[in-house]
Amino acid sequence: MDIKIPKKPWYVRYRMYLLSGAMLVALLVYALVLQLGPRTLKVDIADEQIATVTEGEFLEYIDVSGMVAPATSMRVNATEGGTVERICCQNGDVLRRGDTILVLSNPKVLEEMAAERQSYDLQQMQHRQQLIEMQQKSITLRSQALQADFELKKMEQDYELAEEEARMGVKSKAQLKVAKDEYEYNRRRTLLNIESLHQDSVLNVINRQLIQQQMAMEAQKLGNSNRRRDALVILAPTDGQISNLNAVIGGQVAAGEQVGEIGVLTDFKVTARLNEYYIDRVQSGLPATSMLKGRMLPLQVSRTTPQVQEHTFAVELKPLGVDRASLRLGQTLRLQIELGKPEQRVIIPRGNFYAQTSGQWIMKVDAAGHSAHRVPIKLGRQNTAYYEVLSGLNTGDKVLISGYDSFGESEVVTW
Repeated sequence: MDIKIPKKPWYVRYRMYLLSGAMLVALLVYALVLQLGPRTLKVDIADEQIATVTEGEFLEYIDVSGMVAPATSMRVNATEGGTVERICCQNGDVLRRGDTILVLSNPKVLEEMAAERQSYDLQQMQHRQQLIEMQQKSITLRSQALQADFELKKMEQDYELAEEEARMGVKSKAQLKVAKDEYEYNRRRTLLNIESLHQDSVLNVINRQLIQQQMAMEAQKLGNSNRRRDALVILAPTDGQISNLNAVIGGQVAAGEQVGEIGVLTDFKVTARLNEYYIDRVQSGLPATSMLKGRMLPLQVSRTTPQVQEHTFAVELKPLGVDRASLRLGQTLRLQIELGKPEQRVIIPRGNFYAQTSGQWIMKVDAAGHSAHRVPIKLGRQNTAYYEVLSGLNTGDKVLISGYDSFGESEVVTW
């Protein structure tokens, strides 16, 4: 007798298919969760740098390199052109005023000087001869004036005698009148003669003065000629250190050409170039500091130039209270130019994370201290040590500030 076997439920008959389907669904859900959830990466915490967000003094400053230069420089120009015959110093030498820098040769100048000397000597001889002639003429004029004066006195005496004779009755009134007319005529003529002699004497003095002035001008002209010769020897105009000396033996130097520069060593300045971003913030009077031989060197911005070249502009700083013997021309200093006064701000130390995030986000360590996740932040000003935090972090938070190159697109890192 056959036994009827009961039919199994459908979920038993298809249990293998159901189990496989459930496993497939679970796998898809897991993959979907991984896809939609935050990307996680496990890292070695020993390779990462953790910093704490703090509130402290924040000072904004510019870190830049500057070069020590003389506060005052003098250009050395060639007054007279010529060929370089001798170079008496080298770049960097410290010179005293009047020390020889270059010796030039110029045969044309020497020839012109010889011709001017010969002309001067000839003119001097002519002028001396004219002066001798005028001196003799002056003697003659004085003699003639003396003779005229004598004749005038003699005529006065003759007229007085005629008057006496008329009173005594020796001469008549008619004879006295004739004598008087003759006396008046001779007196006036003699006075005119004396006046003429005086004018001749004054003219003679003026001519002598003109000749003496001409002699002085010719002597000055000769002196200028001698100075042309002296100008072939180029001397240091002041005490200082010479630079930019580019002359070579046998080279040509034109009149007025710069042959060097003297830096006065009594005072110094520091020159630097800053990014044009700071052109409206850097002004005269701003303080700055630098380390010099283990000591803090205070400086002050003394001058800014508004001209922008290659996205930078120049500033000059004046060292304050420093021994000038400790500075050297051309010395490079690391400067920190302060842009304001210290302020209480939320800050984090600088780190390589900024290269990947541009200050838009950071990896913040969770409370448990075993992982970190990405959070958006907003940073403000910065200096060489800190960033100013405007939003996104609070005091006491811990963040990863090392580079994020190995994180890829991960939003969470664990260790």
